[in-house]
Amino acid sequence: MTSDNKKKIKSGNKDRLLHLSLDLYATFYPKYYLVETLLKNRLFQLFKERLGANWFTLQINSSDDSNLIKREAEFILQRKPKGFILNEKGFLIEVGLALWVEFFSKDFYKSVKGLPIQIFPLLPPTIKRKDLYQKLNEVKDLRNQLFHHRLLPITEPEQLKYLNELGDANNTLIELLTWLDAPISGLELNEFENKAAEIRELLA
Repeated sequence: MTSDNKKKIKSGNKDRLLHLSLDLYATFYPKYYLVETLLKNRLFQLFKERLGANWFTLQINSSDDSNLIKREAEFILQRKPKGFILNEKGFLIEVGLALWVEFFSKDFYKSVKGLPIQIFPLLPPTIKRKDLYQKLNEVKDLRNQLFHHRLLPITEPEQLKYLNELGDANNTLIELLTWLDAPISGLELNEFENKAAEIRELLA
């Protein structure tokens, strides 16, 4: 096969690779929805039960400017109309994954009496707070790239290396969902691998 023919074949596959890349990235969205929703709802309920029903309200209105929840509340208020009143339910809706991940950081975890790990009912005994924090940060970083459209389509052989990184993140998400005992029966858990295999084949 001549190099010109190879170029033509690659050119003809560009659209297919673009669509496959988008399909590949789309497999992450339902997993992220489950992780983020379970993480924040379970932490929210756990703290209200164990730290007091008005715990979040007290944090939002704290006089401590270094309080992470208070600072997050201030960021929310900056993008809201003047006079907007932020209550704890509004806080729950507005705050994204990043803050809930920070509950597993060393200092924050200690400040809430080591409670966060309890939201993972199927956590293996070998996995500790530090391990969870590392894994949650990894998936948070990918989430930011994915949700802010910073991931380019995989259309060139030199981009195949990104499939390994994405595969690791996908496995970590499935691990977290398993430990959360999430309702994953409706997820196509092999969909990522199938799309990645198609991309590899086209770029081989």
